[in-house]
Amino acid sequence: MAVTERTQSYADLVADDPREFRVHGSVYTDAEVFGSEMDRIYERTWVYAGHESELPAAGDYKTVLVGTQPVVLSRHEDGKIYALYNRCRHRGAVVCRQERGHSNFFRCRIGMSQSTGYPDDFDRGAYGLVPVSRMANYRGLFFISLSDHGPTFDEHIGPARKYIDAWLGRSPVEQIELLLPPHRYEYPGNWKLQAENGYDGYHGNYVHLSWQRVLQLSKESTVEEVQRYRQEGAARGLLNGHGLLERPGSLNPASSWTARMMDRYPEYAEAMRAKYAETQLIDLSARRNIFIFPNLYLFDTHLRVIVPKAVNRTEVQLYVYALHGVPDAINDGRIRGHERFYGPAGFGAPDDIEVFTEVQTGAQARGNEWNLFSRGQHRERVENGERVGHTTDETPQRSLYRQWRLEMSRP
Repeated sequence: MAVTERTQSYADLVADDPREFRVHGSVYTDAEVFGSEMDRIYERTWVYAGHESELPAAGDYKTVLVGTQPVVLSRHEDGKIYALYNRCRHRGAVVCRQERGHSNFFRCRIGMSQSTGYPDDFDRGAYGLVPVSRMANYRGLFFISLSDHGPTFDEHIGPARKYIDAWLGRSPVEQIELLLPPHRYEYPGNWKLQAENGYDGYHGNYVHLSWQRVLQLSKESTVEEVQRYRQEGAARGLLNGHGLLERPGSLNPASSWTARMMDRYPEYAEAMRAKYAETQLIDLSARRNIFIFPNLYLFDTHLRVIVPKAVNRTEVQLYVYALHGVPDAINDGRIRGHERFYGPAGFGAPDDIEVFTEVQTGAQARGNEWNLFSRGQHRERVENGERVGHTTDETPQRSLYRQWRLEMSRP
């Protein structure tokens, strides 16, 4: 298939057949496909850029890549956060060269040197940094769109809104704080491999079996108990490419983190019961891995940001966060739990990265050019506009690629 000859649509790289959902291998390996993704997805849709807690004081800034575009987020003296293209209006140099910092003003390293080279009426104020087209703040999460056109942010986030609210709800004041710096890693594979992975309920029993055996050796849980738990819940595919893996909520301390913390810390239980009704507590106690298309995961312990670097190179940033309004011991325990599985010396990421590498290598093969995403398609159901599958089904992955197909069909 001569992918590099395409100029308009990549729609036929995703085969959305009722019995066999397939994705062509070139979506992982073709550099032109990757370039079009940066243009049509990352530089047109709504992309997560940062959290308000990263910029607590006026003058604080962070730099991000939105697709291929360098952008700086900064808190202004008016208290608001703005997003600007990180490019000098003179010769195009980046103005902020560090990942994050503090500055009273932005200018390139030489400023306006030898100003006699310009006429006396030259308007310096007309050449400041250019703001991005659109920016939105949802409960402290900042999203950017580099396009003037397309769905509004409310339209984009709508299908996932209630799940984001529940994710924040484990804090009785519904606020979090990112703990800097992030843990980051790179892998030699396409960015969509990480997108597919975060809500995949199928791979854990096999890819992370060594972790389950460690839990059994430490007498924390048996392999059978972990694998039985992994059969519970649902995989949900939402509109606009969002999706999640969901484990059921409960007020039983033996089966729910939220209930366990409420049982262990009476002050937390008091604050939570003052805030929520019992049905709400059950809902927000559910464990969810929530994907916000195209680059953000909301996990129990961290925000995971996907940063595409090349067709076969991806950076992943993990921002551990603290819940506000809870005892310090709860946040300490969350951090330690995160380190055990997701941290630099944890069990999770090395397993996943090994599989990403295997898929990226195998996708080069020409004998069979399609990846199959049909698991559970025959038993998928629709509830309130959501596609719902068994916890091991590829329901959210199909949602991802339906939106990918839509965005990549636009000229």
